[in-house]
Amino acid sequence: MIELIGARWTGSIMLAVLGGAERFTDIRAWVPGLSDRLLCERLRRLEGAGLVRRTGAGREGAGYAATEPALALIPVLRQLAAWADRWDIAGSAPEHGCDSGVSPGHP
Repeated sequence: MIELIGARWTGSIMLAVLGGAERFTDIRAWVPGLSDRLLCERLRRLEGAGLVRRTGAGREGAGYAATEPALALIPVLRQLAAWADRWDIAGSAPEHGCDSGVSPGHP
């Protein structure tokens, strides 16, 4: 699980989903520089690990939602972001941060 969460872009993708991004295009907007192919691959891996649930495909494309195990990661991601901020770790804090609408009760 650490390898999955620690893989490049995966933490930012999780923050996007936890922050309310529901569509592929929404997630891509939260994570600039990420290719469509890699985003698709990471979402499939997160879905396989039970952290993201695919909510169907419609005219606007597939939707994604955080699962209960993913919601349990919120405090961990907040701590990681706080650690990165405290130690001024370059490039480790996501652009949107952990406080951008991510709360334990957010589906």
